[in-house]
Amino acid sequence: MTIVHPEQPVNNLNPEDVFFAIDDLGAQTGYAYILYQLQPGLYPDCPVNLYFSIEGDDSSRYLLFGAVVARARQLQNVNPQLRARLYTGLDPQDENGRDFYLHNGFDLDASDAVVSLQIPFGDGRIPMSCTVAAVPLNTWEEQQGLLSRLQLNELTYLDRNALMEIMHMQHFIALGLYRNAGLIGEAVMAGMGDQAELVAIYIEPSSRRQGMARALLHRTMAIMAAEGVARVSARVMTHSLPQMHLMNDFGAQQTGVRMLFPGMYLN
Repeated sequence: MTIVHPEQPVNNLNPEDVFFAIDDLGAQTGYAYILYQLQPGLYPDCPVNLYFSIEGDDSSRYLLFGAVVARARQLQNVNPQLRARLYTGLDPQDENGRDFYLHNGFDLDASDAVVSLQIPFGDGRIPMSCTVAAVPLNTWEEQQGLLSRLQLNELTYLDRNALMEIMHMQHFIALGLYRNAGLIGEAVMAGMGDQAELVAIYIEPSSRRQGMARALLHRTMAIMAAEGVARVSARVMTHSLPQMHLMNDFGAQQTGVRMLFPGMYLN
């Protein structure tokens, strides 16, 4: 069995970041890829995150895993001064996957967790020189503008279809935080009945660590509470210190795990 690269890019991935396992008869038995991500906002303590995915039978998986690790070592040298982590996604119920990655030296500490948040009293204090207002989403351009700003702030999981779906829920708000008329952050929350979920929140880099996210989230939940929402949940990446700090400010209690992220630090 051998590992080969494609001759052309695959799904916008460079050929050297894609791997095929080929058996002695020339049949493909496995597939893997690795994706380089620079995410200093989400993970200031580990800005380089190398996500990989492997599919194949047991023998293919071990060969592909070795190829992925070797490629990760090369990609780490793109920014050798930055801490790097190699990781993948895993269903929490996948015991075979757990055993495979634990056997290969990965930890299982990181996850995409669901937490419940305590709705604070009052409307909250908005920082001086700041105001809040609903983000206009009446046109395609306005909706795409929100999605683009989320992506610029490393929030890439919300696409247009998902945005359109939550915009038609009973409760929906996209709240902008403005300083001197300039947009410095946004929060998106949606839900039904007495429940709502924090879909996204960000503060632009130059305004972080000033209590802006806390103030914005407080006001967003206050607006939802006025509409009858009594329970707010959020998804949080447990390895993201900024996300965890913000959620803990509102008494976060973990209620579930959607995905595990087995990983290992490369430096």
